[in-house]
Amino acid sequence: MNSDRLGALLARFKGKRVLVIGDCMLDEYVWGQVNRISPEAPVAVVEQTETTYAAGGASNVAVNVVAMEGIASIISVVGDDAMGCQLREELERSGVRHEGLVVRPDRPTTVKTRIMSQSHQLLRVDRELRTPISDDIAAQLVARVQEELPAADAVLLSDYHKGVLTETVIAEVVSLARKQGKPVTANPKPANTVLYRGVGLISLNRSEAEAVTRVSLAELAGVEQAGQALLHLCASEAAIITLGGRGLALFEAGQPGRHLPVVPLEVFDPCGCGDSAIAAATLARAAGADWVDAATLANLAGNAKVRKLGVVPVNRKEIEQVYRLGNGGAKGH
Repeated sequence: MNSDRLGALLARFKGKRVLVIGDCMLDEYVWGQVNRISPEAPVAVVEQTETTYAAGGASNVAVNVVAMEGIASIISVVGDDAMGCQLREELERSGVRHEGLVVRPDRPTTVKTRIMSQSHQLLRVDRELRTPISDDIAAQLVARVQEELPAADAVLLSDYHKGVLTETVIAEVVSLARKQGKPVTANPKPANTVLYRGVGLISLNRSEAEAVTRVSLAELAGVEQAGQALLHLCASEAAIITLGGRGLALFEAGQPGRHLPVVPLEVFDPCGCGDSAIAAATLARAAGADWVDAATLANLAGNAKVRKLGVVPVNRKEIEQVYRLGNGGAKGH
């Protein structure tokens, strides 16, 4: 991909509507300083100075879509609690439409609290309920998908295995999207991967792909075997396996895999890379890109994310910057 094609594809991201369905959550960061060890136990005492919040999980995928100049609507479940209100505030601030959120008093908002000292994470505390949602909640979610799907350019299923994307919800959403000719992408957790048959793109990281296929990805031969297995398992048009410092591998039905190497950059924080990658790939498909170009943009977006601390989105300028860095700073080649 040359710089002109990259610019043209990124320009077509603007205004593309992505319907994000999945497990939304709130990321809470408790920032402070460590100056002493507790007299009660051999642990650090954090003197809190600030608390910040960010939309996490499927919510972060939606925030990435908006940061890349697409339009995102999220459909999910939150609790009737203070953290649910905080999450809606974060989505509002980020420009994500959240009318599709189902508020339930019997299901708390998923919260991940990270205790931070300077740029170092000392501890993470998770508050969540991971049991599958009930049939009546599933029906509400599907109804909201039916309302919003006609205006969408693509559907993205973001599965963090917190109970929102049940077999029923996945099957209904995929069926509705295919009937309306909408591209569907998904980044499932291993336990649920088999449920995603029929999606256009399945995206997993190395450890997830190994868990699903039971194939070691230490060598490229294993990557090829695992990628073809994922295509067969999900009957997908394409599959992506992100490989961390080795870039990513793209697989298309009936073709050998393609390896897209990583752009050599200093790595700050890999958290949220998968969210940025799947958001970019989905917008690319909504913009008419083929799978190779979609995977290339996913790779660049993931590379851009590792340069940033925390679960934060990636924007178009950062994707372009990573491209230039990977091509010696040149404007084209």
